[in-house]
Amino acid sequence: MKTQTFTAVKGELLSKFIPNNLHGAGFAFVRTLLKNKDIKVNGARVSADVMLSAGDTVQIFYPDDAIKEYKPYKIIFEDKNILVVHKNQGIETTSAVNKNTLENLLSANFKKNLIAVHRLDVNTEGLVIFAKNETARTELENAFKEDFVEKTYNALCFGTLNKSPLTLTGYLKKDSGAGEVVIAKEQSPGFLPIKTTVEFVRNLKDFGLYKITPRTGRTHQIRAHLASIGLYIVGDGKYGDAKLNKAYGETKQALCATEIKFKFPPASPLAYLNKEIFKTVPSFLK
Repeated sequence: MKTQTFTAVKGELLSKFIPNNLHGAGFAFVRTLLKNKDIKVNGARVSADVMLSAGDTVQIFYPDDAIKEYKPYKIIFEDKNILVVHKNQGIETTSAVNKNTLENLLSANFKKNLIAVHRLDVNTEGLVIFAKNETARTELENAFKEDFVEKTYNALCFGTLNKSPLTLTGYLKKDSGAGEVVIAKEQSPGFLPIKTTVEFVRNLKDFGLYKITPRTGRTHQIRAHLASIGLYIVGDGKYGDAKLNKAYGETKQALCATEIKFKFPPASPLAYLNKEIFKTVPSFLK
C-alpha cells in the first residue's frame, strides 16, 4: 500500500483536491477511496465527499498499482541549459496552488529543479520551455520579456477570415472574478494592448485550420482575440461557440503551441539556440 499526505491551501471539494494533487487520480479512484474509507481528513476517516478548508491535512491509502504511470508530456529537446517538451492537455504548466503540475512532475522525474519560464493554459497543448539552471532562467525570462521569442500556434476554428493573413489589434483586461478576459477595441483603464496575427492554412472537413502568431503574450489572448472576430476555437469551453461544440460533440480544445524560435543577442550564453527551431504536431492533426 502507498500513503500520500497533502495539505489544502484553499477551500475545495475533496473530489477535486485529490486529482489536483495526485498525478493520474480521477473521479473513479476517489470514489473507490471513499467507499473503502481510505481517506483521512485531519486524522479522521471519511466516506463522503467533503469541503476542505485551507490548512486541512488529507491522507490517502491505496494499492501500489491503483494508479497507472502518468506522463502527460513528450521531450522535444534537451541540453545542459533547457528542456523543451510537448505538454498534453489537462495539466497546468505551473501553479502556486496545485501540486499536480507539469513543472513539479518534470522536476520529480528528472530529480532536478526545472523552472517553467512561460505557461500554456490547462487545455492548451504544445511546446513549453523549462530552464535547468539559474543562468538559463534569467536569459529565457528576459527573452520573453524583451520579445526575443517567436511562438506559433495552430488552431481548428469555426468561422472564416475575410482576409488572410490578418493582424488583429485591441485591448485586453483580466476579470479575475470570472476567470476570463475581456477584449475591447478602444483603450480604457485596466486594459492592455494586444496584437495577434492569424493566417488561414486549409479546410479540414467543417473546420478551418489556422496559424496564429501572438505578438503580445497576454492571458487567454489567442482564444479571446479570435472569438472577438467570430473565429471560435473548436472545443473551447470558455470563449468558443457552445452550440457548435455540442452539435459536433467537440470537448477537447483544438489549440496547440507548435513552434518556438529565439532571437537572443549575440552576447547571450543561450545565443546558440538561435539556430534551433523547436516544432511539434498537434494531437488534432494526427
